[in-house]
Amino acid sequence: MVTTSRVSLSAPHELLSYVPALVGMRPIDSVVLVAFRDQSTCGAMRLDRGALTAPESEDEAIEAALDAVTRIPRITGVIPVIYTTHTFADAGGIPHERFAAALAPRIEKRGLEVIDMLCVAADAWGGYLDDSCRGHDLSLIADPEDLPDGSILDTDAELRLPDVDADDREVFAKARTALARVPVDAVEENAGSGSADNAFPADGSEFASAMASYVADGADVLDAELAFIAELLDEPVLRDVLAYSWAWGPESGTHLWNRVVAPEIFATESIDDPWMYAFAGRIEVRPDAEHLRTAITLLKRMCALQHPDDRAPGLTLISWCFWALGLSSFSAEWQREAIATDGTYGLAIIMRMILDSGTNPDWAFYDPDELSAESSEPVAGDPTR
Repeated sequence: MVTTSRVSLSAPHELLSYVPALVGMRPIDSVVLVAFRDQSTCGAMRLDRGALTAPESEDEAIEAALDAVTRIPRITGVIPVIYTTHTFADAGGIPHERFAAALAPRIEKRGLEVIDMLCVAADAWGGYLDDSCRGHDLSLIADPEDLPDGSILDTDAELRLPDVDADDREVFAKARTALARVPVDAVEENAGSGSADNAFPADGSEFASAMASYVADGADVLDAELAFIAELLDEPVLRDVLAYSWAWGPESGTHLWNRVVAPEIFATESIDDPWMYAFAGRIEVRPDAEHLRTAITLLKRMCALQHPDDRAPGLTLISWCFWALGLSSFSAEWQREAIATDGTYGLAIIMRMILDSGTNPDWAFYDPDELSAESSEPVAGDPTR
């Protein structure tokens, strides 16, 4: 995960108290690279420690992590924090000294200062740059009282589907059966035909607006509506337009619709349209975080209502939403669930490639407070700006 929260601290245990909020979760067996711009934090990235300590993948994983961190604008230094279930007592000192010693010169080679190197073990915390450190009391690391609600997510809650009863599943199944009688591909064939009977308009604007309303209005969504969303997710074009509409709003959803369904509209434009790569994170425009959180809630309930064999599209889109929020750890868990459900599902395979490579979206490296309104917000009717 990469964040852009700022914390200016004077003592190591104070920094450690804020790290869970910087990465959005309580790290376990992790390496957190806390980035600094002079005296204040300007980002943080969490990685599973196992990937960084496996001999066959250590070099590649470290380089990918440092590549990501050094993309943070005007970064000047890093504090690595190693979280481990090992103990000072068993290690006879601070755990994972070899790994810390190998990491420090790699950071300095990037022109960054190693401000400090810390460890939070099962029985104590300490610093790798303090040769006399035998471990400090973990009680010194307490959650700050000024943290906003939701700063530290409940890992168990984020990684499970909600409970639904048999009656809810029956309503959902009946709605899916009814929708299946109207083949969506037939609607797609007529999209853009201007037919009065067409379910979607030629430019897709009504469809994109309707999809955006599910996450923008904050209203309760009926299980029958979730069945409709599940039906749409089975069609890649509609799935992608829906995802754009949820993440960036109806203008972006309409733009994608017009590019994919009615490309003749753009016949005279450059083919280098940045919005065509937005789903892969190759754009600076940050998605709406509240809308993505609402989308995750809707998708979780939809998946809970579905037959387990049908969940791959929804699970994958949950994975993408977490990744777009900068929560790659959660994203990876949902992606694994999607692959376990259907190992051939294309978008799940793409998400695995993104996550395995340590790729973060471009918008994760830009402080929204430092972007101008022109560069950070799509203009109505012209989301390419």
